[in-house]
Amino acid sequence: METTEPIAALEAAALEQLKRHGLVQPGDRVIAAVSGGADSMALLLFFLRCGPALGLTVEAAHVDHGLRGEASARDAAFVAAFCREKEVPLHRFSAPEEGIVPPEGAGEEWARQLRYGFFERLCREQGAKLATAHTRNDQAETLLLHLARGCGPAGAAGIPAVRGAVIRPFLTVSRRQTEAYCRALGQPWVTDETNTADDYARNRVRHHALPALETVNPQTVEALARFCDRMALVDGYLAAQADTLLEAAKQGSGWRLSPLNEAHPAVRDEALARLLGPHARADAVARLAALARAGQGAQPLPGGLLARAQEGELRLEPLAPRHLRRRGGRAPAGEPAPLPERPLTPGTIDWSGGWRITAQVLEYENFIKLQPVHKKDLNSCADYDKIQQYKPILRSRMPGDRFQLPGRNCTKTLKKLLNEGRVPVAQRAALPLLAAPGGRVLWLCGQGFAAGLEPTPETRQVLVLTAQRAETAEFEQSEEWKYEHE
Repeated sequence: METTEPIAALEAAALEQLKRHGLVQPGDRVIAAVSGGADSMALLLFFLRCGPALGLTVEAAHVDHGLRGEASARDAAFVAAFCREKEVPLHRFSAPEEGIVPPEGAGEEWARQLRYGFFERLCREQGAKLATAHTRNDQAETLLLHLARGCGPAGAAGIPAVRGAVIRPFLTVSRRQTEAYCRALGQPWVTDETNTADDYARNRVRHHALPALETVNPQTVEALARFCDRMALVDGYLAAQADTLLEAAKQGSGWRLSPLNEAHPAVRDEALARLLGPHARADAVARLAALARAGQGAQPLPGGLLARAQEGELRLEPLAPRHLRRRGGRAPAGEPAPLPERPLTPGTIDWSGGWRITAQVLEYENFIKLQPVHKKDLNSCADYDKIQQYKPILRSRMPGDRFQLPGRNCTKTLKKLLNEGRVPVAQRAALPLLAAPGGRVLWLCGQGFAAGLEPTPETRQVLVLTAQRAETAEFEQSEEWKYEHE
């Protein structure tokens, strides 16, 4: 061992992060995501050393994506050997062993989806929290990437300390500290050779942008991480002010222009961004703000939306279908485009509001192999025979619709659920759902299948149902809807 100072410094910083954000409670089951690198080995060592005093049960998880051949297998064996020696329960997922072949050109995004699909399922099944080893170096790199791509206060806040079941105790710890911590404890680690290449944008920021900034300020990483902390506070304040503004401006199915235009521009823009939900790009918010100031006119926006300003009021409505626009027609102001009802059949369905729905029916054995690559994998899947018993209809929402939340013994009206999820009012009319006669919602876009429909070992066929934004002439969108609380 070199010295005890690196051990005390890292553990003090991580414990303060846990306390500051309330990341863990006595009795929690914590699964550390471990790749075998210095950051993740330090994370697991930290929980093994400090977890018992915090009343935590500590386990580990490792994913072999199969992208690096023998090197991936080496890392998996390294993590497994450590966990055997320390008697740490290890949850493993191996893409090669599951018969999952990476698609051509698969890279970091594909690997991330595979990894988090496994982690999400693991946390649900085990009732656990997942700890990742993101450091303040990762925070600084993420901030620069967000700024380069264009972001608002939320993007400038960087990586959150907690999101759902995922916690990040090391956001105030540097990469240099994790390596010093491992060395002080005599713990080796493995090195991913792809981290030295410039194939990925994050690596280019790490190898070139940050070193250039450090010639200006050697404490660049610390400064950027502190900036993210401040922006997280700013973002929280603006969000609260924006909610108050929208509540004050609300009028029927629209918003009065005078309160919006009289508000501070930062609060107004945040309020308009919240109306646009996941499509709140900077250019779209700017167009919507300009329309609000003009007080008259219409503006197409991302997500299949049309904004109208008239008679002192701002309204958002689904953009008229493309065939109506070609003929010069338009849905009446304030009225959504007509939505069809149709039986659910396997294949791809183009739905009103720019949604594209894909329904797949898989044999259960094939589903087990492919399951981890699905985003929100279990929420998107159901026992096909159970669904067919209800003679399901694909439609939009209707008064009285109710939905039983997956994983919870709780049924809510769609109105309440969409209000809690802060789904923009203008997008609710076109939100697709699958329903049984009588108003029971079986599947809701963005939420998944209702409780009780999930596949079981007795399942013969699995229905995989997903919805994405389809590309339109005006907007190139292909995003999966996500409620804010997810």
